[in-house]
Amino acid sequence: MAKDKKFLSLLEKYQSRFETKGFLVGDVVKFDKDFKEKDSYKSMTDNVKELIDSYIDSGLHIRVTQVDGGNDLVVAQDHGGGRFVGKVTIPTSFVSPVDFGDNLAPIPDAQRHETRVDIKPVEVPALPEDTTDMDSKVPTEGGNVTHPIHEEDEEVVEEKVEGPKEKDTSYTQQYL
Repeated sequence: MAKDKKFLSLLEKYQSRFETKGFLVGDVVKFDKDFKEKDSYKSMTDNVKELIDSYIDSGLHIRVTQVDGGNDLVVAQDHGGGRFVGKVTIPTSFVSPVDFGDNLAPIPDAQRHETRVDIKPVEVPALPEDTTDMDSKVPTEGGNVTHPIHEEDEEVVEEKVEGPKEKDTSYTQQYL
């Protein structure tokens, strides 16, 4: 029974794709080569044109964030992790969906970086044989090299217990 429900939800999803001009929320889209020649692009304001150009130049994925009922889409840059930046409404005639098959969208080249991780084992250099200088810097218990504990620095703290201490009393009773 569970398989039938999953299949029906998948079928309904793909049927709704073609009812909304072929776009669903979350689709990765790319701008067509000739979208700047269309009258709807020429009638846009300069700041919207600059925003669209910055989307294309960024190299990041551009995702559909909202499908308006008519011929409009709201798209934004995908910065990864569900962060969509700079939403803008455009006509559906500007873009076409990118099909990755059943796979997730690959990481864009703009978000890749050269890693300097080297997992090859490296031999640790041995300690020097002459340790006479190091012996003077060895701390006593509880200290460190820069602040060693010296015997004259230690304070003796005597434990004060009020009342008689009996062996039969519990820890909680002694505490109270």
